[in-house]
Formats: sequence, C-alpha cells, structure tokens
Amino acid sequence: MYISKIKLKNFRNFSESELVFNDGVNVIIGHNNSGKTNLLKALSLIFDNNTSKKLTVDDFNQSISDFQNPPRIDISAIMKQSEKPENENKEDQNTVSTWLLDITPPYEAMLTYSFFLPDQELEEYEKELEKLSKSNPTVKDYWRMIKRKFIRKYISRIYGGRLELNNRAESEKLDRFDFQFLGPVRDVEKTMFTGRNPMLKEILDYFLDDDIAKNDKLDEDHKREEIDKRENQFYNDSKAVIDLLKRRVEVNSILEYSSDTGASLGGKPKFEGEISESELLSALKLLIENKTGITIPATHNGLGYNNLIYVALVLAKMQMDCSSYVGVENAKVFPMLIIEEPEAHLHPAMQFKLLKFLKENINQEKQVRQLFITTHSTHITAAVALDEIICMYVDDSDTLCVSYPGNVFDLTKDEDRKSKAYVERFLDATKSDMLFSDKVILVEGLAEQILLDCLSEYENKPLVDRHISVVNIGGRYFEHFLKLFNFDKKDVFKKHAINRMVACIVDSDPTRLEDTKWKKCFPFEIKEDEKHKGIADNVSSLESDKSSNISIFCNETGKGKTLEYDIAFENPDCKLLITDSVIPMHRKIIEQIMDNYSTASFKSLKETPNVDADVCNLLEETGWDEDDKKKGIVAYHYFKAVSNAKGEHAMQLEYNLRKNLESDKPVSFNIPTNFNEAITWINGLSHD
Repeated sequence: MYISKIKLKNFRNFSESELVFNDGVNVIIGHNNSGKTNLLKALSLIFDNNTSKKLTVDDFNQSISDFQNPPRIDISAIMKQSEKPENENKEDQNTVSTWLLDITPPYEAMLTYSFFLPDQELEEYEKELEKLSKSNPTVKDYWRMIKRKFIRKYISRIYGGRLELNNRAESEKLDRFDFQFLGPVRDVEKTMFTGRNPMLKEILDYFLDDDIAKNDKLDEDHKREEIDKRENQFYNDSKAVIDLLKRRVEVNSILEYSSDTGASLGGKPKFEGEISESELLSALKLLIENKTGITIPATHNGLGYNNLIYVALVLAKMQMDCSSYVGVENAKVFPMLIIEEPEAHLHPAMQFKLLKFLKENINQEKQVRQLFITTHSTHITAAVALDEIICMYVDDSDTLCVSYPGNVFDLTKDEDRKSKAYVERFLDATKSDMLFSDKVILVEGLAEQILLDCLSEYENKPLVDRHISVVNIGGRYFEHFLKLFNFDKKDVFKKHAINRMVACIVDSDPTRLEDTKWKKCFPFEIKEDEKHKGIADNVSSLESDKSSNISIFCNETGKGKTLEYDIAFENPDCKLLITDSVIPMHRKIIEQIMDNYSTASFKSLKETPNVDADVCNLLEETGWDEDDKKKGIVAYHYFKAVSNAKGEHAMQLEYNLRKNLESDKPVSFNIPTNFNEAITWINGLSHD
C-alpha cells in the first residue's frame, strides 16, 4: 500500500489541486512559496495524530469569492495497493477496509480531512450574510466576518471512503499510520543527549538485548531464556549496588527525629529499593568518539552530524513502533517519513549519503514505507531518479502547476527511452538547476555559461534579476533536455512537462561536404556551387521542439560559427577580447589588426605580418562587403587563438568585460545577435 494521490481544495495556496505520488521516494522541488510546506501540512492534517486539526481563516485559499455557503477545506488522500508485492503488508488492506473505494485489485481507499461550519450554525451564518450584503461588502469584509463570528465554531473531521457518505474514520485505524516529520530547523539537542528523554529512553529499551533477538541460531524459547538470564544477572548486580549504598548511609541520623515526632509509633522507617534496567537507561548519555578515540559530548558535535544522528534515532523509533514490542494492536502498519529541506546543516556529500541511505532502506526493516522530501538542493535531485521528482511552481498567470519530469517520455519509443536515460545520467547538481529556476537558457558549453550573465548586463537585462539559470549541457544534446519542458496540456506525455520559458543558444557551426563526409568549416569557406549547410544539423531538428515556451536562437546570417568567432566578428577592434590565454603567436597578429582596423582597408589588413594568406584569399572570394571581410580576418585568428583554452579564456574575458562595465568610461562592446535575441526573449520582451 502507498499514498498514491492527494487532492486539495481551498487549502492555503491550493485552490483545487491534485498531486500524484510514487510508491517509495517522493522528492518535491520548487521555488519559494510554491506550496511545498503547505503540502506537507496537508498530509499531516490527515495522518499525524499529534498535529492540531484546528485551522484559521488564513488557512483558507484567499481566492474564494463566493460566500453564499460557508467556505470549507477538503483534503483527500488516496491509498492504493502497491504494484510491488514486496511492498504490501498483510495488515494493509485490513487497516483501510472500511475506507475502500474499489475492492478489485489494485484496491483503493480514501481518507478526507474536512474543516467546515456544522449544519446547526448555518442559519446564523445566513443571517450575518444577509446583514453584511446590505453594505456593499468586499471579499475582505466577508473574511473578517467569518474570522470574528464563525471560525471558532468550525469543526474538523476525518472521513473514510467516499466523502458524500460522511463515514467517520476510526481513530484506532488512523493510529496505525506513523507520521514522522523532520522540519528544516530542528532542536535535536533536546532529543538525543540523555536517556532521560522519553524518545531516546524508549529506543534504548527496545534495542536492549538486540543481539539475542537477532540471533538466528536460537529459537524463541532459547532467546527468552537468554534474556531472562541477563535480566536476573542485572537484578543481582544492581541489588548489590543498592545494598552497598544502604550500608554507606547512616539511617539513624536521618530518622532521629521520627521518634520525637511520634512518627515511629506507626512503624520504624527504613530505606529499601531496587533499580530496573529501564530506569538505569536514563543515566546514559550520548557521546561522540572521533577517529583518535577521544569522546566528546554530543553538544560539542557539529549540527549537521547531530541531525544525521537524529534521523538515525527516528528510524530506530519507527522500527520499534512497527514491532510486537509495542503490542500487536498498537504496532504501526504504515510508517512514513517526511523531511523538509534535509540540506539544512548538511554539506553536499552528506546530503547525497543521507538520501542514498534512505532510498536503500525504504521498505526495509519496516522502517519507512513511503518517503516525502521537500528541497531546494540540486545535489539531492541529482541523487534521485527522474521518476521520483515532483516539481511545483507558479506560472506567469500566478497559477499553481505540478509537473512530473519522469513522465514526459513515451517509453514505447526508442528515441524517448534514449532521452530519458541520457537525462538521468547527466542531470548532475549543476544541470539540476534547470528544474528549480523560473526560466532557463540552455547553452552548449562552459564558455557560454560563464559569459552569458555578464553579456546580459551589457544589454541592461541582467538574468539574475529574473531568476534565470544558464545551464551548460556539454554539447548539442538539447533535444533530450527539452523534453522536460515541451509542455502541451492535450498530450498524454507532454502534459507532465514543466511549462517554463526555455531558450536554447546554439552554435551555427556550418559544414560542407568533403568527399563523403560532412566537416565543420568557417563560413567564408563555403562556396555556393558545393554542398554545404549554413547552420548545424541540430538547429533544424530543434525547430520541431519549438513551442510557446521554447525558442531556438542561432546565428543564421551565414557569417557565424561559434561564440568565440561571433564575438570577435561583432567586436573586431575591441582589445578587451585579448586575454592572457590568447596564444602568443596569434596575440601579436590580432593586436596589429585591431590597431589598424578602423583606418585600413581589407587589402591593407591582408598585408599584416603572419596573417593567414589562404584565409584572406577565401574571404576575398566571398560576396561579403568590405567591412565583413575585415571582420572575418579578426574572427578567424581570434578563434584559432583561443580554441584550445575556451574555458580559461572565457573566465578571463568575463573579468575584462565586468571590469569594463564598472569603469567610468566603458568601452563599447557588441553582443552577437542570437545572444541578444535570447536574452531579450527570456526576459519576456519582444526582439522583433
């Protein structure tokens, strides 16, 4: 059994929403105020017996505008039979038997939390509504009236089965669900340091003599016999300690006044006592032993490590609560672990290790049947399968949207199976950022990723202000990642995509046919009478992925190649481009061309010492105008000068460009057209 779905109506930012869950791990991501915390609160209202079921006016969805009937909140959780037999517990169906919606396998059951004004208060509500309506009230006035006169009269109920039947869920069956919630800010010190804490003491008591309980060589009778021996041994040893204490205490001195007060007439007072194993557990303190063997109090341990220890204690408690230790009737049937922002206090490696452990132990040792995690951490999303990710976000119309990235692929098609495998393999912590951002720009390489934010500032359209992420996909593999965003609400697969603006900036990289192979070339090498492609093959194939939220940007002038080439072509006399990573033999050539560029003709620039004559001849044979031919000389030599150190060069160039922006008299710098268009489009502006 697992919680397969939750439906929320009129609760906080959920007007009327539905989320589908996985049988096992559910990692819920999204930017701030998308509703992640509210979702966990909704689950707790149904399954957490320690959560107050009373809500306030602020817990209603504030978009409600019809007050003819008192507003109400309904939250329904659907439990479904697991498709994995090993995930089914023999008590599952018995627990939900009276809440069933469908008894045919796989069975489904439903629990609904409702918060509403009871029928006996409706007459009074109608009277107040009528009085208020005479004063031309606003929505705010209605809420104020409910807050002042009715919210205290609201009641909460948990119903089992179909809501219209109003069948109250049995409290003893609700108790079979174990809802363990770990919030982002946890005062773990109060929970873990001494056995006096009820939770830790109970865990210690449960694991007492666990070595015998797990000894497969002993049957149950022999296990009980061995445990009895230890208990008797403890009793005898502890009695000796108590007797020693009694001998050391001078009882007569303490009780010398008992005869004077007349207390001794009722019998002579004396001291006796014994101590149980459970009582002595309270004396234990949690210490941390480091690699050198030195022990320190847990209070001196790092907060991150203490949080991991706390998680271990919670898992131990969940195991205990599912065992016969608490009694057959009291044992939990469905333990679930809910963690909000596990990245709190944990560095990336520890986040990865924690999640790996939780994934491996799901449904093991009866610890956790279902795991819910909300996170902002790209390291956590990189550690889970795509199917385990649920993305919550608010679109441009302020509508709450839910996407399931793993469901966008049609696995009956080879192409989609390949794409899903590729995305899961390469969706690392850096690329996972695309799942969190408001908008995304996908680029081919590291140089574009390093430079793009700075280039946007030259256009006075900084990406960081709009929460736009630039993601380097490490090649021309756009089509795989675009499936995550190619949204179409009418398509059975695309409806699960993330409806978010995505710009793809693609190198034009022209090619020409040499013998029987297509080879990359410079734009000036292309001749009209030979077979060639003015832009890369993937550009035309990506056009089919264009939609209202996806756009492709490529230099289609017939004079472009890559970012480095295009930047030099647009800035042929800008010495900001010359960085320390420029190959020395090219540096002098570029500097000489730039020095003379504005005054010299193409013919004169051809005569620059060490300029590639063959390239100049090819440029001369094109139909380009004089200025473009001159630009071609600079762009070619600049491309050659930085092609072996693109990443290092991009970092140095970014530094030069930012320093220029901050100067009192910045040098003019032109951004390649396709970059400018992408920046404009992603900012929601027209680039026509």
